[in-house]
Amino acid sequence: MQITLGRKLFFYTSILLLAVLLIAFGVLERNQARQWREYLNVQQVAFARFATPELLKHFRGDFSQAAGPAHYQQLQGLLSFNPDLMNFTIYSPTGRVLFELNPSESDSLPKRPLNLEKLDDIIGPVSNILVSDDGRNVLEVVAPAFGPSGQKVLFVRYSFSFQSVEQKLQEMRQTFLLIAFLASGCSLVLVALGAKRFTLPIHRLIHGVNAVSSGQLDTCIPTRGSDELAMLGKAFNGMAASLSANQKELQEKNHQLQQANADLQKYQDRMLRAERLAAVGQVAAGVSHEIDNPVGIILGYAELLLEEFVADDPRRDDLQAIIDECYRCKKITGGLLGLARSGEPFREPVDMHKLVSEIVDSLRPQKLFRQIRLNLLEIEQLPEVWADADKIRQILMNLLLNAAQALKGEGEVWLEICRVESQLMVKVHDNGPGIAVADQDRAFEPFFTTKSGGEGTGLGLSICRKLVEEHGGEISAGSSSHGGALLAFSLPIRKRDNSA
Repeated sequence: MQITLGRKLFFYTSILLLAVLLIAFGVLERNQARQWREYLNVQQVAFARFATPELLKHFRGDFSQAAGPAHYQQLQGLLSFNPDLMNFTIYSPTGRVLFELNPSESDSLPKRPLNLEKLDDIIGPVSNILVSDDGRNVLEVVAPAFGPSGQKVLFVRYSFSFQSVEQKLQEMRQTFLLIAFLASGCSLVLVALGAKRFTLPIHRLIHGVNAVSSGQLDTCIPTRGSDELAMLGKAFNGMAASLSANQKELQEKNHQLQQANADLQKYQDRMLRAERLAAVGQVAAGVSHEIDNPVGIILGYAELLLEEFVADDPRRDDLQAIIDECYRCKKITGGLLGLARSGEPFREPVDMHKLVSEIVDSLRPQKLFRQIRLNLLEIEQLPEVWADADKIRQILMNLLLNAAQALKGEGEVWLEICRVESQLMVKVHDNGPGIAVADQDRAFEPFFTTKSGGEGTGLGLSICRKLVEEHGGEISAGSSSHGGALLAFSLPIRKRDNSA
């Protein structure tokens, strides 16, 4: 069993209380016994002074007739009002025993002769405490008797027991034990309550320390009073509040650092993409300059030769293949130039709902979209964005064309515009094959494509990302709830203090 502070306090206080009670009882018993012995001595001395003349009157100087039983009974009746009287002996002035009451019943009393030399000097009763053969205390009182002329005619020695004193002491002990038992019980209950009250703030403090050590820094323990324990509890509450405030401050700073790190990572990614695009742009400028002219010449001669061949000439297919590949080369170089171009785009207020509606209406009649259902979800009143309408149209056209090519001309496309804090988000869903999770982050890299050969250059989504980031937005790829791909981009909402 754990020896707690409360148990120690209860144990030591109980021991101290019992020790104080025992000491008090010892002192009280000793003082009371002394007082009762003194009182017994005074009382018996007074009795001896009163009884001695009466005894002389009873004997009338003739001690020979005192041998009969009747005489004994008369003497016992005379002295029966003193229950402490055990024996008395009458001596002559020379020390001879003249009469002794009940010597057979007092064999244990000390048998010693009178000291006549000392008795010559006494003028009144004198007392002395003796010890009997059985170990009892006996009060001896010797009283002189004087004749008519004032001379000492005899001495009477009385023996008194301390039984009444012992009885009173025994009654006092019993009373004290009862009082001590009740006082000890009440005191121990009070000590237990006091120990519990004393240790309760300590237990609360321990509970609070354990709670703080487990991370509950908002812990507050109740405090009452103005003693040291209350001051300690208040100091603990202040420490816990300070730790909680410091933790919140650290968490806030940590969140800010994480946010700054995320922003830094995002800017770093943009810088890396910008460096890659710049490298591609430098290559694109040289390639476009060096390839566009010879490809243009080849394309021109191939078209002239195509006009000279008749319709059923088998060489027309070869010339048409040459023309198609030339156009493909020009398309690639044009895309590279689009990546290479940079600069702040033109800004104007743009109604995204109106712009999306116009694009959808213009695409529906085209051959690629005739078997595709374009759904523009119901849109509540939305604010305008601050953007270049032509660039946004280019982004949307690229996303919708990619969706139509993924659906192979048959399926369903959903367009959704919603507000997310200070930006508008445009989402393009389809129910096509979608984009693999491993490819979603690479979808915007230059020359990366999942299309079969000849269907794409892998530059469309890269150009879309470049245009979106130039507007201060973000673009991402994911999986749609309709089972296909989800491409979404966000644009900042027009601020009221901006002007067209």
